[in-house]
Amino acid sequence: MTAPTAPPAPSWVPLVITVTLVQAVLALMSRSLPLFGMPLTSATGMPPEAVGQLASATSFGSMIFYLWGPALLIRLTSIRQLQIGCATSAVAMLFCIAGHWEGMLLAAFVIGFGYGPTAPAGSDLLMRVTPRHRRATIFSIKQAGVPLGGAAAGLLLPAVAAYYGGVAAALGAAAALALVAAATLGLWKGAVDDAPPSRIRFDLAHMLLAPARLLALVLQSSQLRLITAAGFSLGISQGVLMGFFPVFLSDHAGWSVTAAGAAFALLQGLGIGGRVLMGWMSDRLGDPVRALTWLCFLSGGTMALLATIGPGSSTLWIAVLSALAGLTVISWNGVFLTGLAEIAPEGRVGEATSAGTFILFSGYVLCPLLMQGVVYATGGYATGLVLSGLAPALAGVALMMGARRRAR
Repeated sequence: MTAPTAPPAPSWVPLVITVTLVQAVLALMSRSLPLFGMPLTSATGMPPEAVGQLASATSFGSMIFYLWGPALLIRLTSIRQLQIGCATSAVAMLFCIAGHWEGMLLAAFVIGFGYGPTAPAGSDLLMRVTPRHRRATIFSIKQAGVPLGGAAAGLLLPAVAAYYGGVAAALGAAAALALVAAATLGLWKGAVDDAPPSRIRFDLAHMLLAPARLLALVLQSSQLRLITAAGFSLGISQGVLMGFFPVFLSDHAGWSVTAAGAAFALLQGLGIGGRVLMGWMSDRLGDPVRALTWLCFLSGGTMALLATIGPGSSTLWIAVLSALAGLTVISWNGVFLTGLAEIAPEGRVGEATSAGTFILFSGYVLCPLLMQGVVYATGGYATGLVLSGLAPALAGVALMMGARRRAR
């Protein structure tokens, strides 16, 4: 009697598609509350500008996960962590339907926390199933799920609200999508070489020291320090662009809200393809750090060009710059995560990507607030745009100098 042959190893392509769609669904969840900012603030008696509190609460929730989430979920597999992220985000979204502002702020925080596993758990899965020579492309395809989710939120949820019962129906639809994503991930249990649960025992001291361990991991390697600093610098430009671009076009260039929204949609759409393109180029170069260096310079240059937009700028020029920003300022995240994952010590990919993404998200939270102060102090946007582009340009110089030192 012949021994049964082992089943063939599953293809990594369907898993990449699944993880990318999960990334898109959780990105859609994080965009849903700001998308309905006007009706949500009106229903709770808050001014429209209070929608920024929801966006900040979501980003803060993700930052908290990057500090403590990996330690909290250390005994769970990567797939299980992503499932929990989807499920908790879905439940939190349902709380928003009650229409209480304090509940919405808490729900936004939990949605951000649920989004957190996409970087460490998703990166850990992809590192173990994708070929080395295609890794940057695959990571960038996964990160393309972020603008894809944002675009889907803008196209799908308002239509649900218009035809199927208002904002509550749209938020319920978003929650349902997250639950479907969690169920889809369950199909992969046992079919992929997911990491076994850690044998480290959970205790309070382990949790309290988790942030220190994450930061120590970044600090112990000069390459990790440089890549993380570059991600933070690139996040300055990306955070300012995502937070101010539509307002910049309306307030400074005199565009209508509809026209500014169309330019923003063009930027997001190019960001989807741009992330895949930049990952492919990184694989062709064979070095994500080298690719990230050029992306730093391209992002800095694009922000400087955006500062040239004014009331007399042509529609074509603004459209060209919007597309360019999608290809440069929006497109580096997958390459950044690939660089962190490849340099991380064996078995610590999730921790390295958590630490780097936490620092990146701190740029998302802080720099739009600083930009607001610069606009107030200077009476315009140009200075803030140039300064936010200077940060990645300097990071590019630092990465180039670091590469030359290693080559000696």
